[in-house]
Amino acid sequence: MNESANIFIFTALECEAKVLINFYTLKKDNSSHPFSIYRNDNVILTVTGIGKVSMAAAVSYALALFSKSKLPILLNIGIAGHKTQAIGTLLMASKVVEAESKKVFYPQLIGKGWPETCEVQTTTMPNIEYSHDCLNDMEASAFYEIAVKFSSCELIHCLKLVSDNEESSIEQINPKKVVEWLSRHEAKIDKVLKQLKQLREIMTPIELPEYNQIIGQWHFTVSGKVRLKALLSRWYVLASSNWLNNKIEYVNGKMVLRQLAVDIDQLEIKL
Repeated sequence: MNESANIFIFTALECEAKVLINFYTLKKDNSSHPFSIYRNDNVILTVTGIGKVSMAAAVSYALALFSKSKLPILLNIGIAGHKTQAIGTLLMASKVVEAESKKVFYPQLIGKGWPETCEVQTTTMPNIEYSHDCLNDMEASAFYEIAVKFSSCELIHCLKLVSDNEESSIEQINPKKVVEWLSRHEAKIDKVLKQLKQLREIMTPIELPEYNQIIGQWHFTVSGKVRLKALLSRWYVLASSNWLNNKIEYVNGKMVLRQLAVDIDQLEIKL
């Protein structure tokens, strides 16, 4: 797989992807995949299907497939409802809330010049009550929860196009309208990606001296190796020290990942 690709875009629907496929001249990867994947040398776009489970599976699959990408830029682009915002407005997530579990994620916006921001609430079923003055979608929380395992939160963002509101119901959405609305924001989306690319260039990947020792000692799947790198990076940022220190005789790679995640959570509590 292409090692130079470092921009990953995820859309739930083909109509959300169409504008981006044309704008970035992406070609469909005709290899056998469980998801539709479009790509060029730098950009990988995956059409995930609707809902949290599909999004989580697609993000994990794409980043395991292109596992040699370092500090990838991860962007979820798609439609969402909003109580008051005008149809066709493009907004960037400042906060992502998983409605059922109440998990909260905070994308990190570094610098200026970003699109207008808004909270996103992710639900299992379409939310047509518009009870809160925020964006309502079905994928953002799953996207973000998986994405942070593979990259830095400064490079992980959600862009949502308002497709329905109190005055224009969800039943009035159709693929042609989605393509028309998104096509108006090609330049704005491209500007976001350019800003993220500039940010990525100044972010130096953390050296992981224990990584080769760990994968040489225990077996990891491809996705497990990606997760190991992400967890070790987080550990070194928070603890500034080696993690392994031969303190436990682990049975397998899964146990290593589990314990490392637990140790990181304990560090975050102490902070």
